[in-house]
Amino acid sequence: MRAVRVRRAVDGLARPAVAAFSLAVAVGLWQAATVVWGIPSILLPAPTEVVAALRERPGQVAGHVLYTSYEIGLGWVAGVGAGMAAAGAMAASRRLRLAVYPLLVSVRIVPLIAIAPLLIVVFGATLRTRVLLAAILTFFPVTVATLDGLRSVPQGQLDLLRSVEASTWKRIRYVRLPNALPSVFAGVKIATPFAVEGVLIAEFLAASRGLGHAVLQAAAALDTPLLFGEVTLIVALGLALFGLVVLAERSIRWADDAAGIDGVGTGGVSAPTPERLVFGGVALAALVGVWLVGTVTVPNAGVFLPPPAAVAASLAETPGLFLRASASSLRKLVVGWGIGGAVGASLGAALAFAPRSRPVIGPFLVGARVTPSIVAAPLLLVWLGISVTAGIVLVALATFFPVAVATASGLTTLPERHRSLLDSVAAPRRTRLVVRLRFGLPTVIAGVKLSLISGLSGVVIAEWFVANGGLGVLVNQGMRNLQPALTYAAVACLFSLGMLLFGGASLLQRRLDFYSSD
Repeated sequence: MRAVRVRRAVDGLARPAVAAFSLAVAVGLWQAATVVWGIPSILLPAPTEVVAALRERPGQVAGHVLYTSYEIGLGWVAGVGAGMAAAGAMAASRRLRLAVYPLLVSVRIVPLIAIAPLLIVVFGATLRTRVLLAAILTFFPVTVATLDGLRSVPQGQLDLLRSVEASTWKRIRYVRLPNALPSVFAGVKIATPFAVEGVLIAEFLAASRGLGHAVLQAAAALDTPLLFGEVTLIVALGLALFGLVVLAERSIRWADDAAGIDGVGTGGVSAPTPERLVFGGVALAALVGVWLVGTVTVPNAGVFLPPPAAVAASLAETPGLFLRASASSLRKLVVGWGIGGAVGASLGAALAFAPRSRPVIGPFLVGARVTPSIVAAPLLLVWLGISVTAGIVLVALATFFPVAVATASGLTTLPERHRSLLDSVAAPRRTRLVVRLRFGLPTVIAGVKLSLISGLSGVVIAEWFVANGGLGVLVNQGMRNLQPALTYAAVACLFSLGMLLFGGASLLQRRLDFYSSD
């Protein structure tokens, strides 16, 4: 036993050392590439130039880091807490879930960058607004993953507690939550970079301090070394927060009886399709009602918030324009998501099946995700120009992370009792893989659903900066030309496209028999 503890302690020390060594090698290769190939600083500054740019203004940079960290922390805590509470409430009440979940999906499917200016106008360019944007992005993945986990539980344990008349909340506390912890932490890990992105989007649009504001200033001045230095600090903040989540995950000992141990069911019978449609229609009507109220109550709403009738008229007048734009956006999303999903699944599988690769892959995986797409866009514009390729790369960058995290988490959720049984019968490697895939599919598909949402945001950013055509171009055109009806008509198309894709993934998730005894 003592030898095991010593070995675990050594492994715990070795992982950070390997991660640090991997980062050092990457920085060394970066330095060598800039020297050997003579890459201009405006395209790719050397690490020494980046460090020098940061050292020239230590007090200013430290102030931006502290303020952005404060905003990220507040937004992350608010979003994670609200997401878990909402998922628990919806798991406890089927009617509440049917009424609220479609509304949550409806709000989140609209890319945040398209509605952030509206939130800033309504609530002001304040700390509260920046925290709200971070919380909105964080809230949704935590809610989706937690709810999926709470509903994917061993039916036998639920039946046992029902037989002794245990309350709904006790069933959540003693059965659903322990079995849902892998999915919960997968959602929190997926959400963590979103907290960084939400704050930075707000700082890009309306802030006088913080790293987001500093990045814009450096980009406007074409100070690429300082820009890279500030982006590096953003990545470091994301890695630090992600590391705290991983430490918290490791400190919790999963229950041996993980999800699906009885090999039966996924937590209850789904609501009939007609009932789902009714509640979905009610949620959509509520959303339109809030929109109508906003056009009347929000000051100067006519400038930036057109009534639904005006948006419908814009769609009816030029249907071909919106169909072509939707087709263009869909092509970028499908190709970019395909590449990002394949990369994410491969990285997730490597993390799951080769644990020793985690210190090497992990920092680069999280670092790539916490680099905001809106920051990567200008760099892609310089490197690839305005092209479909640049747009696809940006969409892939926005989609690979949820798939990677969900795949890694899903493929490591096999209960210890099942592992022992497989060992006792000397099960072949292929059989073990099939069993792990069966247990991991709920978490993997939850990641796919989240990646579709982030992919839509990536499409909008890509079409703003690096690609011609698409709904993102129409959104931007409407904003610049003060044509709110055009902007919201394009947003409505994005919403419809997102609902179609998200609904298809959700239908696939419900149809699969994750825990069949075959």
